[in-house]
Amino acid sequence: MRMHSKVIDKIMLLVTNYGGHKDDTKLRKMIESLDFSVYTRKTGNQEVILVLTEDYVKEARGTPKF
Repeated sequence: MRMHSKVIDKIMLLVTNYGGHKDDTKLRKMIESLDFSVYTRKTGNQEVILVLTEDYVKEARGTPKF
């Protein structure tokens, strides 16, 4: 299993915004609050990918990606 690039982007954003403080308490809390879903690709090697649930729901609903 691997993480989707959007998951990495989200974690990097949180580290940039909340990292560097004493004990990184806020950063830990923000990362703990992330919600993930498992997605299995339907084509190719049917790879299993960890995605953000909010992105998974948007994609399932067909919500525009503005």
